[in-house]
Amino acid sequence: MIQVPKQWSQVTLEQFIEFNGIAKDQGAYYYNSEALSILSDEPIEVIEDLDVDDLTELIQENNWCASEPSKKYKHELLGMVFKPFNKLTLYEYIDLDYYFTDNYVTNLDKVCAICYRHSKVNEWGDEILEPYEFDCNIRAEKFHDVAITDVYGIINEFLKYRDTFLKNYENLLSGELDEDLNDEERREMDPEEIKEIEKEQAQSKWSWEQTIYGLTNGDITKSEKVGALPLIYVFNILSMKKQLDI
Repeated sequence: MIQVPKQWSQVTLEQFIEFNGIAKDQGAYYYNSEALSILSDEPIEVIEDLDVDDLTELIQENNWCASEPSKKYKHELLGMVFKPFNKLTLYEYIDLDYYFTDNYVTNLDKVCAICYRHSKVNEWGDEILEPYEFDCNIRAEKFHDVAITDVYGIINEFLKYRDTFLKNYENLLSGELDEDLNDEERREMDPEEIKEIEKEQAQSKWSWEQTIYGLTNGDITKSEKVGALPLIYVFNILSMKKQLDI
């Protein structure tokens, strides 16, 4: 008898990532078979061997997975605590921003690796969080077996935080990188216009690198120290430099 979860709280993060990676353009049979295989941890061959009635019944029983998991997350997980977004360092934010821009569901295990930290209390009774000095990909594997409902809410929480951050510092951040000009667009522009657009595209592509390069005054050996500084502190300094033109 194939056992399939009854709700999202019974689905692991790893299963959820696989589930969301199913191609949706290969037909309902393919999609439903892959979904049942992932959610039940059964080989695809076992699902494909089911008769039509049994397969239809399982699909109907799993209509719940068409909904979204609860947008909540645990503040303590696997012996670690959640690091508030307003305490992110520059490098932590840059990595989170990359993972979200790339695909925040596929990268949710790595997002969790950045967000959850070991902690300890120092001699003065203050909580000290583990620094960002570990391999994110290795740490991510620790989260594969946690329930998706324990961490799914991080997505919405970070998107809200990033939106506020981008609005607060929009004068310092480049816009999104436009697509490359096609041949027709190039023919309608003069060389100077093309050169200016390509320059803006290059600046947008390397915006974070430019920021770090400027903060270190071109001394890239200082990059790690700059990256470990609090994100808000860094951007307040950048705002001051721009306003005072220094």
